[in-house]
Amino acid sequence: MRLRKALALTAVLLAAATTVTAPTAAADIGTGGGARPAPALPSRAQATCGDGKSTAFPIGARIRGGPAVYRTGGGPQTWYLDLTNTTDSTCTAIHPVVVLTDKARALRPAHLRMEFDAPSGTLPVSLERTDRDEIIAVFDGGDAFPGFTVAPGGSRTVKVGLAFAPDAPTGEVVADAALVQRKGDDGDWIGEAGGYHFSVEGPEDPVEAGSLAHTGPREWAYGAGAVAALAAGGGLLLGARRLRRPAP
Repeated sequence: MRLRKALALTAVLLAAATTVTAPTAAADIGTGGGARPAPALPSRAQATCGDGKSTAFPIGARIRGGPAVYRTGGGPQTWYLDLTNTTDSTCTAIHPVVVLTDKARALRPAHLRMEFDAPSGTLPVSLERTDRDEIIAVFDGGDAFPGFTVAPGGSRTVKVGLAFAPDAPTGEVVADAALVQRKGDDGDWIGEAGGYHFSVEGPEDPVEAGSLAHTGPREWAYGAGAVAALAAGGGLLLGARRLRRPAP
């Protein structure tokens, strides 16, 4: 989907979010391993990653391996974003755009630090807050990153580090992602992933049982449809602005 059309599709996306039921476990590749599948809108076929005829996203994605608990003031913890090219052509200039939504809507960009591994090394993620009090994290490496390339039928795993400041608010958080293929000053929405739930706790809080966060379809009342909210609230437009090259 063209990022500049995201707001025009607000009503359609929000209506779909209220009618689509949770996907099965078989939907891990292509629908985000628990995230609400995006509706098969005609604009999805405009993506140039692939043959342009399929109504399915050309890049399947999944968030996995993240911890269930992050400690305020602690060091970065690792999770992974798997990208799978479902087409027979090379997909280039892929930039993940992650939306973090905390239940209390109290998170601010200064409360967290995120970085990702690229072929050139570890790069920072740009953070901004939307008017819906979500945190948008754009994998742009400070405009120094050309995007990921995934070969036909191939896959790539992106290692992500996330840490929270000592004064970060505690509580439940959900992470969802849209995958954007940058095209000059614009881009196409070519994939999504979601359903990574975790909690932020103080350094002395007791650790809950379990070492890995839930990334399935249950317990996603405030996180379900976060990718739809990302588009509806202008988050994709915010991501596009971050990805635009600076004017000469």
